[in-house]
Amino acid sequence: MSRSRSFSRAAGLLVAAAALAASVRCGGSSTPPTQPSPPVSPTPTPTPTPAALSCNPTPPPLYGIRVKIHEGEGSFRKTLDSRPLVVNVDNYCERAVGLSGAFCVVRREGEPDAADCDRMAVGKAGDTGRWGPTWYWDGKPCTAEGETTPGCRNHPSEQFLVIAKGPGKYAACASPDVPVAGDRCGELEVQ
Repeated sequence: MSRSRSFSRAAGLLVAAAALAASVRCGGSSTPPTQPSPPVSPTPTPTPTPAALSCNPTPPPLYGIRVKIHEGEGSFRKTLDSRPLVVNVDNYCERAVGLSGAFCVVRREGEPDAADCDRMAVGKAGDTGRWGPTWYWDGKPCTAEGETTPGCRNHPSEQFLVIAKGPGKYAACASPDVPVAGDRCGELEVQ
């Protein structure tokens, strides 16, 4: 190391020591000030979904959605129903439903956890935010139009049902955030 470099380093150390001694004499602390750490915001606890609480075993990826006429109210107005179908992963169909095959319904109708398991398999509708599929008529979202206008209207209390008005192709589609191993939507052509 060169002599001038050694001298500069020694001078720097001497100045630092003198500054430290001055701060101690003036009532300061011998420890250097520290930056305050940013406040820690608590991580919110995720709210469990009703489906996650009462569906065991949980459904495997969606295979598709079965759509059928639930009840007809004349020739123009009908109520359509939808049921998710899942792939038979790890013998899910045998364990959860008692059926065999490549796919099955999530639970048998009437079982206490059937509605919650259906909700878990399909997710929430994009238009209403309710648990169940998003419904479409001829590729257009359901609306709240009048009774004589063709199209569809979301059921007032059950997202797995829709009020179909007139002929056309009706579709029930799962949320984009649920795992799918088949079709995200199920369709029914109504005459």
